[in-house]
Amino acid sequence: MSTISISRSDADAVIEHARKGAPDEVCGLVGVRDGRICRLTPARNASPTPRNRFEIDSRDLVQVIRDERDGLDVGFYHSHPASRAYPSATDIHFAALWPGALQLMVSLRNDRGGKGVPELHAYRIDGDRVEELRLIVE
Repeated sequence: MSTISISRSDADAVIEHARKGAPDEVCGLVGVRDGRICRLTPARNASPTPRNRFEIDSRDLVQVIRDERDGLDVGFYHSHPASRAYPSATDIHFAALWPGALQLMVSLRNDRGGKGVPELHAYRIDGDRVEELRLIVE
């Protein structure tokens, strides 16, 4: 199993973004270097149905160019406000645009108004193959 690490402050930032956006899904971009998430960029969810899907606003995708220019691997994050942090068929379809890119997912299904335990998981998706990564929060 491959490993990816994230700082506690960045993990908390993703969770807080999800909490603030609930009950809608939130999304953002992730910059990765040497197996470590080193940049998070929140994005606007442009989906017409944000309660059950995300679509990164095209104005926010310019961050992909910046991350690549800075030598970072591009990844993405999004939330599942009411379901588990596992790629849905829609997520797998989105990942086809960026095969093998990191997909960080947070679920608030057990969060109980910010007092429960959110789930945070990382995946790489290539075609229909979903690989869960060992996520280390430091």
